[in-house]
Amino acid sequence: MNQYLPIMKTRTLLLLCLLLGFSVAQVTAQTVKKGAVVCVNTYTYTLNPDVTFNQFLDFYLKKYIPEFEKCFPGVKTYVLWGDRGDKKNQMGTMDVYESVAVRDKYYPTENDTTSSEAYKVASEKMEAMNNEMNKFFIGGGVRTYTDWIVK
Repeated sequence: MNQYLPIMKTRTLLLLCLLLGFSVAQVTAQTVKKGAVVCVNTYTYTLNPDVTFNQFLDFYLKKYIPEFEKCFPGVKTYVLWGDRGDKKNQMGTMDVYESVAVRDKYYPTENDTTSSEAYKVASEKMEAMNNEMNKFFIGGGVRTYTDWIVK
């Protein structure tokens, strides 16, 4: 058995750093407009031993993101892959909120997921999908993020 298999099974889902000073000009042929909020997410999870990274990625792209975008109108989610630098060969996500107002509708204050009625409603709709996604992982994960306002 390959000595690196445990390392390969433990995937850190991280995001490339956005270039400071440059706005994101294009995301899969869609322009990000001034005033949008780009949330750069990094996650650290350990995949279950019977799950491959490609199985998780297929689920995330084909099932999770479409459901998320339905439940959180005004938000588009993209998967990113580290090509160079500190996060090379690692995955991250980028949520693009149409505006600060849309972001604040779901997250009115930093790290607050309890006071927004819109967030509560969307989260309830996502509960089954979140439960399905959690089956891919051992234990919980860690999320870090930065919200970037496009100037």
